[in-house]
Amino acid sequence: MMKSLADMIAMAPDAFDRDAAARFAEEAGTEFSALPEAARDLLRGVAGCSPYLRRLALKRKDDLPALFETPPEETLARVVKQAQNAGEAEIHDDQIKALRLAKQEAALLIALSDIGGAWGVLQTTRALSEFADAAIEGALAAALGRSPLESAEGLVILAMGKHGAFELNYSSDVDLVVLFDPERMGFDERHISQKHAVAVTRDVINLMQTQTADGYVFRTDLRLRPDPGVTALAVTVSAAEAYYEAYGQNWERMAFIKARPCAGDIALGEQFLKTLRPFIWRKYLDFAAIEDVHAVKRQMHSAKGGGEIAFEGHDIKVGRGGIREVEFYAQTQQLILGGKNEKLRQRETLPALAALADAGAIEPEDRDVLSEAYLYLRHVEHRLQMMNDEQTHRVPMIAEDIDRVAIFTGAKDMDGFRAKLLSTLEAVGARYDGLFETEDVPESRLGPLVFTGVEPHPATLKTLEKLGFKRAPEVSAAIMRWHKGGLRATRTERSRALLTKLIPPLLEALSKAGDAADEAFFAFEDFVARLPAGVQVFSLLLNNLEIFDALIRIMTISPYLGREFSKHLNLVERLLDNRWSEPPPEIETYEPACREVVARAPDYEGALNAVRRWASEQQFQITAQLAVGMLGAYEAGRHFTAIADASIRALIDAALEEMRMQHGAIDGEFVVVGLGRLGAGEMTATSDIDLMFIYDAPSDAQSDGARSLGAVEYFTRLVRRCVTALSAATEEGALYEVDMQLRPSGKAGPAAVSLAAFRRYYVEEAWTWEAMALVKARVIGPECALAKTVEDEIAAILARPRDRAEIGADAAAMRVRLDEAKRPQGAWDVKNIVGGLTDIAFICQVLTLAGAKERGRPPRAVAEALAWFANGGELAQEDAEKLMAAHDVFEAVLQGSRAALGGVFLPDKAGEALSARMASVCGEASIVNAERKLLHLAAQTSDLFTMIVGERRARSA
Repeated sequence: MMKSLADMIAMAPDAFDRDAAARFAEEAGTEFSALPEAARDLLRGVAGCSPYLRRLALKRKDDLPALFETPPEETLARVVKQAQNAGEAEIHDDQIKALRLAKQEAALLIALSDIGGAWGVLQTTRALSEFADAAIEGALAAALGRSPLESAEGLVILAMGKHGAFELNYSSDVDLVVLFDPERMGFDERHISQKHAVAVTRDVINLMQTQTADGYVFRTDLRLRPDPGVTALAVTVSAAEAYYEAYGQNWERMAFIKARPCAGDIALGEQFLKTLRPFIWRKYLDFAAIEDVHAVKRQMHSAKGGGEIAFEGHDIKVGRGGIREVEFYAQTQQLILGGKNEKLRQRETLPALAALADAGAIEPEDRDVLSEAYLYLRHVEHRLQMMNDEQTHRVPMIAEDIDRVAIFTGAKDMDGFRAKLLSTLEAVGARYDGLFETEDVPESRLGPLVFTGVEPHPATLKTLEKLGFKRAPEVSAAIMRWHKGGLRATRTERSRALLTKLIPPLLEALSKAGDAADEAFFAFEDFVARLPAGVQVFSLLLNNLEIFDALIRIMTISPYLGREFSKHLNLVERLLDNRWSEPPPEIETYEPACREVVARAPDYEGALNAVRRWASEQQFQITAQLAVGMLGAYEAGRHFTAIADASIRALIDAALEEMRMQHGAIDGEFVVVGLGRLGAGEMTATSDIDLMFIYDAPSDAQSDGARSLGAVEYFTRLVRRCVTALSAATEEGALYEVDMQLRPSGKAGPAAVSLAAFRRYYVEEAWTWEAMALVKARVIGPECALAKTVEDEIAAILARPRDRAEIGADAAAMRVRLDEAKRPQGAWDVKNIVGGLTDIAFICQVLTLAGAKERGRPPRAVAEALAWFANGGELAQEDAEKLMAAHDVFEAVLQGSRAALGGVFLPDKAGEALSARMASVCGEASIVNAERKLLHLAAQTSDLFTMIVGERRARSA
């Protein structure tokens, strides 16, 4: 007859927090006092060491008597059945609740059985794994009940990693792979079966990990499936088999050592694993594979900071001497020897070590030391996780927290715990350190494509020439470099294997560029050369060959976007949905979309990354359409500006909220003013943002937070935070380069300008060119009373009486200074050439300052301002038409060159496709005629500048 849990208690930890233990006993009431003494001692110790278990035991205090009176195996069997039957509930919410209540009961039972010594470490890990199986079965049954699928036939869920080996830790997630067989599911068409399989999988995930008032069941991770970056949540059995046969890596072989079917069509899962045996268990020794596995471990040390044995903060899972090293020690040798010795094909770690010792592969002493270490480290791992139900493996940094862990593990004190843990880690590390003491010819329907060896393959060169490549030897040499691992993206065996598959469809797609095939290829080569890694991108392209045409078309026209693709894979992914070529969003939709992205971000840093990713995707669509001629220059400028406005407003609000959290709110307001192209709504793909920050607050204002600040310091810090939010390079890159030189006093002036100082400066100190800069100024946000005040103040500054001749002389002198500071790079540098965009903008600014008092403020955008001046008679109609014609062409060239190159277009360095595109932007068939037209328009504009503004000359001091 089995013993009750109370009778099986063999130990109880001391209560680290005796007050918490006493409160627990009091709050648990008669249910606690009626328990046997051993049970009460165990609960006091648990309550004094684990806040999580204390809360859980109180929540389920009514169940405590029955829990201790019943054998733990019976309780577990009942809870397992409860989880399996969760799908029988008719309502979705009831299914979710049933699974979570079962998890609560299982979590309390397993913890108490483990901590009280009723179960050993391996019994505990098996109980956790069996409950995980049951929960997945229940979730799958519930999901199938909402699906067109009649049963689980043809759909299997594989348990991977520790779950597969019945070695789950206390707060573990579960690694799963979901496979399906369309034929067994009864569907003729694969896409229908995939749709249902993915829907069921997604439902299972939500049932398992959605957080409710009752908690969650298990976090689920499906990233061990084939190519998780590009495949659906559920993968066909045939696709998985093909993937592992063609591309499987050594770490994936290791992952499948522990794999087993845990729910659904178990027979299908067993058959799949049987098919996979030749991939997992190679017959021949593969020491190169072991070096690869060891390299993965070294990378893990580098990434996790776990290369040295430590105590405080040490990660006992992936850190030096940790659990992962014991597992790797066994698995690497299983990979080497398991192909010939089936007895080594053990899922569980300790049986694997025992089998290795029996086979003479390792010394019995090493088996014993590693087995003992493994059990102890898993014991410590469970105590770390039981304290707060967190998936942590790190020893705390704070002494008090370490004391708590030490007591919870059964150690007398921290010193004893430290000695035991360090000796264990060192023993594992020492043994782990001692552990590692013919060419295929790819055929193609396109013709021979061989890129191995030293010399170019003659038949391959003929194939390339047949495809339209005029520089076939150079193309062949470049691909040969890729296959030799000459680039970061092709250094791994896996990436090169993917590339081999990718080359034929790539060359076929490039050949569609006709006369520009070579240019298209070298644009793609530049893209590959800039990639930090290749596997994910190559997998993405290989699984979505339909995006090749669009990708190559864009990269051929726009080397700038080619560079952006290599830095931001999400932009390549954007091509998959084919929305990049659809009409852009309405201007007014950008801001709510951006704010929604910020609202979903987990924290401030997440918001910065989210906005950068969102903005890059929006800018990509506009840039790509502009580059290929689907969008006009003026419309593109409005979209680029709207994206900037949305990003600025969202991040300014986020920065302000962060400021309030740290320093409280203050009696005052602040606004950000956009100048230059941002203010005028004329931004390009690569524009920086010219900003000015103005605030208004009482001189004695103080923020109301714990770390109070005065108004000057408060708004100065806020501006710095805003600038950082907009310009700092995060993991998603930088958003904009921020230029604040147009603020009062330029670089020498304060970052945050008070309204009073702003007014005073433009009355007493401002130069004419500084007033000119305000012609395009626009308050971007936030919405507040100060926004209108500043707009009114800017309008008043522009409308002040000024001497017309003085304005012209000052503007002409400033233009000379700009000529000297920014020498044009040729006729295509339409911003800086004499008679270019800067001259036209100066004409508008001079006319504004000269006439705003009588006629008011003109539109900020130059094209609209020119029409406004013509309608008001300040520009002769003929002169206005010349300026507008020049501005149309110059703006198209500027926008086009920024979208294509990120800078100035230089014909002698550009390919044929881009040159043809830039000529067409000018309305000409050839680049020669286009350049002639630019020079003609610039000469006309220069003459008008002299007539309206004045002759270019420096002013005497």
